Amino acid sequence: MRRVALLAGLGVLGGCGAPERTPLTVLAASSLTDVFGELERRFEAEHPEVDVVVAFGGTQALATQIRHGLRADVLASADEAHVTALAAEGLVEAPRPFAHNALVLAVADGAGDVAWRDLPELERLVVGDADVPLGRYTSALLDDAGERYGAAWRAAVEARVVSREPHARAVSAKVALGEADAAIVYATDVPVGHRAIGWPDGPVATYHHAALTEAPEPGLARAWTTFVASPDGRAALEAHGFGLPSP
Repeated sequence: MRRVALLAGLGVLGGCGAPERTPLTVLAASSLTDVFGELERRFEAEHPEVDVVVAFGGTQALATQIRHGLRADVLASADEAHVTALAAEGLVEAPRPFAHNALVLAVADGAGDVAWRDLPELERLVVGDADVPLGRYTSALLDDAGERYGAAWRAAVEARVVSREPHARAVSAKVALGEADAAIVYATDVPVGHRAIGWPDGPVATYHHAALTEAPEPGLARAWTTFVASPDGRAALEAHGFGLPSP
Protein backbone atom coordinates (compact mmCIF):
# COMPACT_ATOMS: atom_id res chain seq x y z
CA MET A 1 0.00 0.00 0.00
CA ARG A 2 1.27 3.45 -0.89
CA ARG A 3 -0.20 6.86 -0.26
CA VAL A 4 0.55 10.12 -2.03
CA ALA A 5 -0.67 13.49 -0.77
CA LEU A 6 -1.96 15.89 -3.42
CA LEU A 7 -2.56 18.95 -1.29
CA ALA A 8 -2.55 21.77 -3.80
CA GLY A 9 -1.49 22.68 -7.31
CA LEU A 10 -0.41 20.04 -9.79
CA GLY A 11 1.53 17.46 -7.78
CA VAL A 12 2.38 14.23 -9.56
CA LEU A 13 2.32 10.61 -8.56
CA GLY A 14 5.56 8.75 -8.49
CA GLY A 15 7.62 6.09 -6.80
CA CYS A 16 11.09 4.58 -6.66
CA GLY A 17 11.55 1.83 -9.19
CA ALA A 18 8.97 -0.33 -10.87
CA PRO A 19 6.41 -1.85 -8.50
CA GLU A 20 6.44 -5.62 -8.15
CA ARG A 21 2.64 -5.72 -7.95
CA THR A 22 0.08 -4.18 -10.28
CA PRO A 23 -0.62 -0.60 -9.15
CA LEU A 24 -4.19 0.61 -8.71
CA THR A 25 -4.19 4.41 -8.49
CA VAL A 26 -7.08 6.03 -6.64
CA LEU A 27 -7.53 9.81 -6.44
CA ALA A 28 -9.61 10.63 -3.36
CA ALA A 29 -10.98 13.64 -1.51
CA SER A 30 -8.90 14.34 1.59
CA SER A 31 -11.85 13.73 3.93
CA LEU A 32 -11.67 10.05 2.90
CA THR A 33 -8.14 9.62 4.25
CA ASP A 34 -8.92 7.44 7.26
CA VAL A 35 -11.59 5.20 5.78
CA PHE A 36 -9.75 4.69 2.49
CA GLY A 37 -6.66 3.73 4.47
CA GLU A 38 -8.69 0.90 5.97
CA LEU A 39 -10.22 -0.04 2.62
CA GLU A 40 -6.78 -0.13 1.01
CA ARG A 41 -5.61 -2.71 3.49
CA ARG A 42 -8.73 -4.83 3.05
CA PHE A 43 -8.60 -4.65 -0.75
CA GLU A 44 -4.93 -5.61 -0.86
CA ALA A 45 -5.61 -8.53 1.50
CA GLU A 46 -8.18 -9.81 -0.99
CA HIS A 47 -5.99 -8.96 -4.01
CA PRO A 48 -2.37 -9.62 -2.96
CA GLU A 49 -1.18 -9.04 -6.51
CA VAL A 50 -2.36 -5.39 -6.33
CA ASP A 51 -0.56 -2.37 -4.87
CA VAL A 52 -3.16 0.30 -4.05
CA VAL A 53 -1.79 3.83 -4.45
CA VAL A 54 -4.08 6.52 -3.04
CA ALA A 55 -3.52 10.22 -3.66
CA PHE A 56 -5.53 12.51 -1.40
CA GLY A 57 -6.34 16.15 -2.05
CA GLY A 58 -9.06 18.69 -2.67
CA THR A 59 -11.57 17.42 -5.21
CA GLN A 60 -11.07 20.49 -7.38
CA ALA A 61 -7.31 19.87 -7.51
CA LEU A 62 -7.79 16.22 -8.37
CA ALA A 63 -10.20 17.15 -11.18
CA THR A 64 -7.70 19.67 -12.53
CA GLN A 65 -4.96 17.07 -12.57
CA ILE A 66 -7.16 14.64 -14.47
CA ARG A 67 -7.79 17.33 -17.07
CA HIS A 68 -4.02 17.81 -17.34
CA GLY A 69 -3.52 14.16 -18.17
CA LEU A 70 -2.67 12.60 -14.82
CA ARG A 71 -2.84 8.81 -15.19
CA ALA A 72 -5.04 7.22 -12.56
CA ASP A 73 -7.71 4.56 -12.30
CA VAL A 74 -10.44 5.92 -9.99
CA LEU A 75 -11.66 9.28 -8.74
CA ALA A 76 -13.56 9.54 -5.44
CA SER A 77 -15.05 13.02 -5.28
CA ALA A 78 -16.54 14.89 -2.31
CA ASP A 79 -19.28 16.28 -4.51
CA GLU A 80 -21.27 15.43 -7.60
CA ALA A 81 -20.50 18.58 -9.58
CA HIS A 82 -16.83 17.92 -10.29
CA VAL A 83 -17.19 14.28 -11.23
CA THR A 84 -20.28 14.95 -13.36
CA ALA A 85 -18.37 17.63 -15.27
CA LEU A 86 -15.52 15.19 -15.87
CA ALA A 87 -18.01 12.59 -17.11
CA ALA A 88 -19.49 15.15 -19.53
CA GLU A 89 -15.96 15.74 -20.85
CA GLY A 90 -15.48 12.00 -21.39
CA LEU A 91 -12.74 11.73 -18.75
CA VAL A 92 -14.52 9.43 -16.29
CA GLU A 93 -17.25 6.85 -16.57
CA ALA A 94 -20.74 7.36 -15.14
CA PRO A 95 -20.31 8.35 -11.47
CA ARG A 96 -22.13 6.63 -8.63
CA PRO A 97 -22.78 7.90 -5.08
CA PHE A 98 -21.19 5.87 -2.29
CA ALA A 99 -21.28 8.02 0.89
CA HIS A 100 -22.75 11.09 2.58
CA ASN A 101 -21.25 13.53 5.06
CA ALA A 102 -22.71 16.34 7.16
CA LEU A 103 -21.21 19.71 8.04
CA VAL A 104 -20.58 20.69 11.66
CA LEU A 105 -18.94 23.45 13.66
CA ALA A 106 -15.84 22.10 15.42
CA VAL A 107 -14.80 23.84 18.66
CA ALA A 108 -12.39 22.82 21.40
CA ASP A 109 -13.91 20.94 24.32
CA GLY A 110 -12.82 23.70 26.69
CA ALA A 111 -14.27 26.54 24.63
CA GLY A 112 -17.40 26.83 26.75
CA ASP A 113 -20.98 26.98 25.55
CA VAL A 114 -20.67 27.92 21.87
CA ALA A 115 -23.50 27.84 19.35
CA TRP A 116 -23.81 28.84 15.70
CA ARG A 117 -25.32 32.18 16.65
CA ASP A 118 -22.11 32.94 18.59
CA LEU A 119 -19.82 32.75 15.56
CA PRO A 120 -19.44 36.54 15.24
CA GLU A 121 -18.09 36.60 18.81
CA LEU A 122 -15.19 34.29 17.98
CA GLU A 123 -11.91 35.78 16.80
CA ARG A 124 -10.74 33.15 14.30
CA LEU A 125 -12.81 30.94 12.03
CA VAL A 126 -11.39 28.61 9.37
CA VAL A 127 -13.38 27.31 6.40
CA GLY A 128 -12.79 25.62 3.07
CA ASP A 129 -11.87 27.66 0.02
CA ALA A 130 -14.76 28.63 -2.26
CA ASP A 131 -13.49 26.28 -5.00
CA VAL A 132 -13.47 23.26 -2.67
CA PRO A 133 -16.67 21.23 -2.14
CA LEU A 134 -16.43 21.88 1.61
CA GLY A 135 -16.24 25.60 0.94
CA ARG A 136 -19.32 25.57 -1.26
CA TYR A 137 -21.28 23.51 1.25
CA THR A 138 -20.15 25.92 3.98
CA SER A 139 -21.37 28.92 2.02
CA ALA A 140 -24.77 27.27 1.58
CA LEU A 141 -24.96 26.52 5.30
CA LEU A 142 -24.06 30.09 6.27
CA ASP A 143 -26.64 31.41 3.80
CA ASP A 144 -29.23 29.24 5.53
CA ALA A 145 -28.12 30.40 8.97
CA GLY A 146 -28.16 33.99 7.74
CA GLU A 147 -31.84 33.60 6.93
CA ARG A 148 -32.38 32.89 10.62
CA TYR A 149 -29.92 35.31 12.23
CA GLY A 150 -29.91 38.10 9.66
CA ALA A 151 -27.63 39.61 7.03
CA ALA A 152 -25.56 41.42 9.66
CA TRP A 153 -24.78 38.08 11.32
CA ARG A 154 -23.70 36.60 7.99
CA ALA A 155 -21.39 39.55 7.29
CA ALA A 156 -19.94 39.39 10.80
CA VAL A 157 -19.14 35.70 10.37
CA GLU A 158 -17.29 36.40 7.13
CA ALA A 159 -15.24 39.01 8.98
CA ARG A 160 -14.07 36.31 11.41
CA VAL A 161 -12.68 34.03 8.68
CA VAL A 162 -8.90 34.07 8.99
CA SER A 163 -8.13 31.26 6.55
CA ARG A 164 -9.74 29.47 3.60
CA GLU A 165 -8.05 26.13 3.09
CA PRO A 166 -7.59 24.11 -0.14
CA HIS A 167 -9.00 20.83 1.19
CA ALA A 168 -11.05 19.46 4.07
CA ARG A 169 -8.21 17.97 6.10
CA ALA A 170 -6.34 21.29 6.09
CA VAL A 171 -9.39 22.98 7.64
CA SER A 172 -9.51 20.34 10.37
CA ALA A 173 -5.76 20.64 11.00
CA LYS A 174 -5.97 24.40 11.60
CA VAL A 175 -8.44 24.06 14.45
CA ALA A 176 -6.69 20.96 15.79
CA LEU A 177 -3.44 22.93 16.09
CA GLY A 178 -5.16 25.79 17.88
CA GLU A 179 -4.74 28.18 14.95
CA ALA A 180 -8.49 28.82 14.95
CA ASP A 181 -11.21 29.07 17.57
CA ALA A 182 -13.61 27.12 15.38
CA ALA A 183 -13.83 25.53 11.95
CA ILE A 184 -16.64 24.36 9.73
CA VAL A 185 -15.72 20.81 8.83
CA TYR A 186 -17.21 17.51 7.77
CA ALA A 187 -18.58 15.49 10.66
CA THR A 188 -15.96 12.82 9.96
CA ASP A 189 -13.10 15.34 10.33
CA VAL A 190 -13.73 16.69 13.84
CA PRO A 191 -10.34 16.57 15.61
CA VAL A 192 -9.77 14.76 18.89
CA GLY A 193 -10.41 17.11 21.79
CA HIS A 194 -13.08 19.00 19.89
CA ARG A 195 -16.83 18.71 19.83
CA ALA A 196 -19.19 18.93 16.87
CA ILE A 197 -22.15 21.29 16.73
CA GLY A 198 -24.55 20.37 13.95
CA TRP A 199 -26.84 22.59 11.92
CA PRO A 200 -30.39 21.24 11.50
CA ASP A 201 -31.23 20.30 7.93
CA GLY A 202 -27.90 21.61 6.70
CA PRO A 203 -26.34 20.72 3.34
CA VAL A 204 -25.19 17.13 2.92
CA ALA A 205 -22.06 16.25 0.98
CA THR A 206 -22.60 13.31 -1.35
CA TYR A 207 -19.47 11.49 -2.45
CA HIS A 208 -19.29 9.96 -5.92
CA HIS A 209 -16.73 7.66 -7.47
CA ALA A 210 -15.98 6.70 -11.04
CA ALA A 211 -13.35 4.87 -13.05
CA LEU A 212 -11.35 7.06 -15.41
CA THR A 213 -12.07 6.31 -19.07
CA GLU A 214 -8.31 6.03 -19.75
CA ALA A 215 -7.61 4.03 -16.60
CA PRO A 216 -4.41 1.98 -16.92
CA GLU A 217 -6.16 -0.84 -15.03
CA PRO A 218 -9.88 -0.60 -15.91
CA GLY A 219 -10.71 -4.01 -14.46
CA LEU A 220 -9.13 -3.16 -11.13
CA ALA A 221 -10.78 0.27 -11.18
CA ARG A 222 -14.21 -1.33 -11.38
CA ALA A 223 -13.20 -3.92 -8.78
CA TRP A 224 -12.31 -1.08 -6.38
CA THR A 225 -15.57 0.82 -6.84
CA THR A 226 -17.50 -2.43 -6.46
CA PHE A 227 -15.58 -3.17 -3.27
CA VAL A 228 -16.28 0.29 -1.80
CA ALA A 229 -20.00 -0.21 -2.50
CA SER A 230 -20.02 -3.76 -1.10
CA PRO A 231 -21.39 -4.62 2.37
CA ASP A 232 -17.85 -4.63 3.77
CA GLY A 233 -17.06 -1.26 2.21
CA ARG A 234 -20.31 0.27 3.40
CA ALA A 235 -19.70 -1.06 6.92
CA ALA A 236 -16.27 0.61 6.97
CA LEU A 237 -17.71 3.90 5.74
CA GLU A 238 -20.43 3.80 8.36
CA ALA A 239 -17.92 2.96 11.10
CA HIS A 240 -15.95 6.08 10.15
CA GLY A 241 -19.03 8.28 10.46
CA PHE A 242 -20.23 8.50 6.86
CA GLY A 243 -23.83 8.19 5.86
CA LEU A 244 -24.79 5.67 3.20
CA PRO A 245 -26.90 6.03 0.05
CA SER A 246 -29.41 3.35 -0.83
CA PRO A 247 -27.67 0.24 -2.21
